[in-house]
Amino acid sequence: MQIYIHIPFCEKKCNYCDFLSGPADASVREMYVNALIKEIRGRAANVGRHDRVSTIYFGGGTPSVLSAKQLGDLIFTIGQEYSVESDAEITIEVNPKSADRDKLYFLRANGFNRLSIGMQSSHRGELELLGRIHTYEDFLTCYGNARDTGFSNISVDIMTAVPGQTEQMLASTVDKVIALDPEHISTYSLTIERGTPFYERFGDIEGPVIGEEAERRLYWMTVDKLKDRGYRHYEISNFAKPGYESRHNSGYWKRKDYLGMGLGASSCTVTPGGDERSRNVTDLKTYLENPLAREESNVLSRNDMIEETMYLGLRMMEGVDTDDFEKKFGVTVRSLYGDVIDDLVAQGLIYEGSSSLSLTDLGIDYGNHVFAKFLW
Repeated sequence: MQIYIHIPFCEKKCNYCDFLSGPADASVREMYVNALIKEIRGRAANVGRHDRVSTIYFGGGTPSVLSAKQLGDLIFTIGQEYSVESDAEITIEVNPKSADRDKLYFLRANGFNRLSIGMQSSHRGELELLGRIHTYEDFLTCYGNARDTGFSNISVDIMTAVPGQTEQMLASTVDKVIALDPEHISTYSLTIERGTPFYERFGDIEGPVIGEEAERRLYWMTVDKLKDRGYRHYEISNFAKPGYESRHNSGYWKRKDYLGMGLGASSCTVTPGGDERSRNVTDLKTYLENPLAREESNVLSRNDMIEETMYLGLRMMEGVDTDDFEKKFGVTVRSLYGDVIDDLVAQGLIYEGSSSLSLTDLGIDYGNHVFAKFLW
């Protein structure tokens, strides 16, 4: 089982962000942590030590806006209530501005063993446009402190297709990150989401602001640079040194059990009778009053599970394991999608191996088109 902890707070909401997050004062953050501890304990009555926890992920928002003590209380409570494996991957997302040396030392000493640092860009102008509160120099300080305090598994986020971004600008950012030698790098193409300052600024744009052709050119330049330096391209947007792939996110793509706790967090329990999906309430006042409240809950149909297996599996470069698919669902992928597979292979969008289906490079460019073909 995997555990996800949602911290919906940040010092300032970024101009592109549509996540369930926003600024909050110290008293609200403290009430939230107390409610979250109640939820962690309450959910344990249903799962507790029946399932061993292989990964824990603190996401947001910006989890590092919480105090060291608050983060320590949360991870301690999880350890009390759940059976956490000794080699569990325990990740926390941090903003360079809210993760000083003392906090990083405390996190490492209290069991966190993986950092995801939101750098996004090495250029001041891009960071200001995105609404980030940190500078590149802040990131370098945070990264150095993370190494000095014992973190040997660090992921760095880079944002591509930023308005005005040139190939030279992105290449400079990528080269600077590579020079630091992190274990993992994630690259995300900027999309304009409703309800964000960028939506007000750029309007209802379908696709990248800089255009599809330019976005794809930047994407493949980044892929080539990272692969040349030994990073394994294991998922459409993620790269890792061998053995450092994100175990937590890989669990999502492989449809493993996960328990989400915190405001708006989702959970999935895989069962023979159908996967049970649920989502916590998204209203903060309601959550503080009743942290065990669910906003929705349902059981996926067999068709839903098959569809998810296909489009999530295809996000990974290893693709869908067709032998495993047959074991899970009692039918072959070809018996369900034979004509679709033949058509996509003929178009050069997917590759059919002896026991796998995976995207080709061209298929990555037209990923959404491919995924849609596996929906009924």
